[in-house]
Amino acid sequence: MAAKAKTLCAQKDMLKDNLSKYKKLVRNARYICKKCGRAACDEKRLCKPVALDS
Repeated sequence: MAAKAKTLCAQKDMLKDNLSKYKKLVRNARYICKKCGRAACDEKRLCKPVALDS
């Protein structure tokens, strides 16, 4: 059984450690986290996602 993917909110070092992967996850962001302000294209990547208005 695969481990559950962590949210971007929980992966604080991802930006520093794997910039190319981080860019793919935030490109064309459609959601923002109410807790920390991070943005992502998939709401599953955020702990408290809110849709951005188009």
